[in-house]
Amino acid sequence: MRKICGMLLYVFVMLSMLSAGHFRASAETGPVPVRQVTGGECTVHIDLDTLKMSVYLDMELYKTFPVSGGTPETPSPVGTWLVTEVLNWGEGFGGTWIGLDVPWGRYGIHGTRKPWLVGQKNVSHGCIRMKNGDVDELRGLVSPGTVVHIKHDALPWRNIGRDSKGSNVYEVQIMLGDMGFYTGAIDGICGGGMVRAIKGFQRTYSLVPDGVVRKSTYEIIVREHDLFTARG
Repeated sequence: MRKICGMLLYVFVMLSMLSAGHFRASAETGPVPVRQVTGGECTVHIDLDTLKMSVYLDMELYKTFPVSGGTPETPSPVGTWLVTEVLNWGEGFGGTWIGLDVPWGRYGIHGTRKPWLVGQKNVSHGCIRMKNGDVDELRGLVSPGTVVHIKHDALPWRNIGRDSKGSNVYEVQIMLGDMGFYTGAIDGICGGGMVRAIKGFQRTYSLVPDGVVRKSTYEIIVREHDLFTARG
């Protein structure tokens, strides 16, 4: 059973982002896919533009922590995810590993051997880094099923082609799937079926059918998806 308090908090965070103009500000992903998620009493919001994590307990802000995420070349998974595991890894990863259910790779929240970089800039290969003492505290607050929302509006666009992986692939899969062009797994990985779906969309809208989603193609996908959604 989905817990009502977690969903209410998730809606609260999303509405706050909408009012701040964050819903389609990310060049990496555009609109973050809305997922039905298990909330629980703890919800985590990570803003990689301000390098800050906000932890909510019972819909109230409990505490904020400095964080760092992935570089533009190795971005963190933007979107809404669930905690899958909370482990004590000894000296590895600063002692704590909090795994997330990102489908295209293994991503999570962990400590670091370079705490002076946390909160200063995004430096990781995609995981969320925290100071070791902070992530130890977080470990006592979260559990499998906890909602973790990650945003990074300043992340630059990356073209989508064969074998691309990431949040932007994940989101385009959802939009092309909604419009009937894509029928494969929503996994953030651009395989052969995804390339065929992109080419099908490009042919339908008189674009060069090269199977690559550049920023201009992405904007057309967003526009047509909005129109499709509005028509119901």
